[in-house]
Amino acid sequence: MSTSNNDLFANRILLTPQSTDALTPVVTATGTGNNFGYGGEPGEPNHAGVSVPLASAWWTWTAPAAGQVTIDTNGSGNNPANTFGFDTTLGVYTGGAVNSLTTIASNDDFNGFLSLVQFNANAGATYQIAVDTFLDRSGQPIRLNLTQSLTFTQSGTAGADFLNGSGANDVIRGLGGNDTINGNGGTDALFGGAGNDTVAGTSGKDYIDGGSGNDTLFGNGGLDTLVGGGGNDAIYGASGRDIIFAGDGDDTIYSNGGGDLIDSGSGTDTVWLGGAANIVLRGSSGFDAIKNFQVGQNKFHLDGITFAQLSFSNSAEGVRIVGPGNDLLAVVAWQQASVIGQASNFS
Repeated sequence: MSTSNNDLFANRILLTPQSTDALTPVVTATGTGNNFGYGGEPGEPNHAGVSVPLASAWWTWTAPAAGQVTIDTNGSGNNPANTFGFDTTLGVYTGGAVNSLTTIASNDDFNGFLSLVQFNANAGATYQIAVDTFLDRSGQPIRLNLTQSLTFTQSGTAGADFLNGSGANDVIRGLGGNDTINGNGGTDALFGGAGNDTVAGTSGKDYIDGGSGNDTLFGNGGLDTLVGGGGNDAIYGASGRDIIFAGDGDDTIYSNGGGDLIDSGSGTDTVWLGGAANIVLRGSSGFDAIKNFQVGQNKFHLDGITFAQLSFSNSAEGVRIVGPGNDLLAVVAWQQASVIGQASNFS
């Protein structure tokens, strides 16, 4: 049984961005899973022209800025019983429905059984990515690797900088020091880098990466992606549908409605909910203290575990959600185990 849950286009998974302090203008993201038992859907494209019968797994990614993107399946497949190899196919599309997608790039064979595509992304555009196999050779691990090259419009120094965007689509990096960065409109990609930075977007579809250090990140409206990176960060969503990846460290996350997706990463994190939001739960990554969970507005999204593997108990701090191996995943304040422990609260 797959734990990826992304067989259907409607259940496509967000690629996970990797926070960076790098001096080179590159962003990366990854996805992992498998396509065991997967199939196709009515109207779904035949990826790279050689994927029928379909057994596709779907991911989605929004470009933080304009620039060339490379996606490959290097690292996929390691089952020696498959003597023909795990021959991946790869398709990249735009569009919001599986039966009306526009092909951006596709590939079957690159360097043997792997797949690789390159294309120029537009700032703020969302791309749908399918990994399938030649002749339905399914069931082995999938690894999806994405790299985007960017051109910075502003760069800071090794010291503490104050950097402001132009109102257009900016790509700004703070480098070292405790920087303050403001996007000031447009679809911006803002990178704090090393140091304890304060980074704020505006009403556009911004990509905000704090880098290492104890950073403070503000979405400030729009459909933003906020990446905490290393350190103990404070991350503030806004009224739009934000995607929050807190990363390492003991972070504090404030969701302010809009149907946010919150992945707290590793560490002991505190998540304050305000309105609709989904919280990712996975094993072996620390636990979350969840505040203000509202049944009917909030859900937990399980990654790599199933609802049947969970147990629930009341404690002085709230409802303890425990996963396989007695792994504490979350403590939900101001609730009861009989309420939280319902399958309808999980996806």
